[in-house]
Amino acid sequence: MSNVLIYNVLISNVDSNTVSPLNDPMTMPLLEVKDLMTHFSIEDKTLHAVDGVSFSLFRGEILGLVGESGCGKSVTALSILRLVPDSGKVISGQVLLEGEDLLEMDDNEIRNVRGNRISMVFQEPMSALNPVFTVGDQVAEVLRLHRGMDKSAAFRRAAKLLGQVGIPDPARRVSEYPHQMSGGMQQRALIAMAMACEPDVLIADEPTTALDVTVQAQILRLIEELIHEGNRGALLITHDLGVVAEVVDRVCVMYAGVIVEMGKVGDLFSAPQHPYTIGLINSLPTPGRRRFIAIGGSVPDLMDLPSGCRFHPRCPRAQEVCTQEEPELTLTEKGNEVRCYFPGNKHESLRRAI
Repeated sequence: MSNVLIYNVLISNVDSNTVSPLNDPMTMPLLEVKDLMTHFSIEDKTLHAVDGVSFSLFRGEILGLVGESGCGKSVTALSILRLVPDSGKVISGQVLLEGEDLLEMDDNEIRNVRGNRISMVFQEPMSALNPVFTVGDQVAEVLRLHRGMDKSAAFRRAAKLLGQVGIPDPARRVSEYPHQMSGGMQQRALIAMAMACEPDVLIADEPTTALDVTVQAQILRLIEELIHEGNRGALLITHDLGVVAEVVDRVCVMYAGVIVEMGKVGDLFSAPQHPYTIGLINSLPTPGRRRFIAIGGSVPDLMDLPSGCRFHPRCPRAQEVCTQEEPELTLTEKGNEVRCYFPGNKHESLRRAI
């Protein structure tokens, strides 16, 4: 489905008053990230990749994490699983999985969480799958490691999983190597591997990158079914607002290492509050538009961030206060949150052609 169609369907059909677990104070988040900060040391400078990110994920929910390349989305995911490269470090914060802080676990405890309670689907299946092992062996290895299955039982289960994610003739495909499969089938194999131990949380990092639109739709529907039918939670990382509109329940919009807007997907598309969110939506292809409306300027250097609001050098509604102090996330009337001194979607010059 094209971005245009997804956007139009979303605006016309999404009910922004849909009941959310956020409305129930008794509902405990499945995954809760609190004030997460992950920095990288590059020569004598500090790169603020993730700089105080907080969000909650509930069972039965798909939470989107959206933003331009380099804004900190993937580093957030790697920080949750404590897979940050050696040059980086989680400086502070909490990552609570049903109340347990993953950042406080020892190495053995976190290894038992990865692939078992939280799984991740990486964005490049051709590099994520090992080319010298069959796909079946790689799926089976997860089951042997976390579930203690013997080799033959794990291999049979791997074949069943490949069938469940829609790979045709799984009994034959289970013995094939990654290069013998298309990109779409490789992505499905990665999802089978991630879901092998029936994890509570699935993190999908750009799961439809480099796939044609038909396969993209199939992969998104598969993730949606696995999460909603199993009462799990998913963090879907993407730069594609069309993907967000297709399957996500709530959205966190990231910019330069921080979340600038967060709320239900219907509200975000129909009444965006932050000028950066409005700029992203303006960049969607829309029927009748003769030209794209780009966001002026460029993303700031994360080693040399501007003072005040990180978006103010590119923001058409910026004022002096925006240059002096960074705004906090503030709750709106609809229950969404926005990091802006002058939020709202009444600025027609920002929303023309929407």
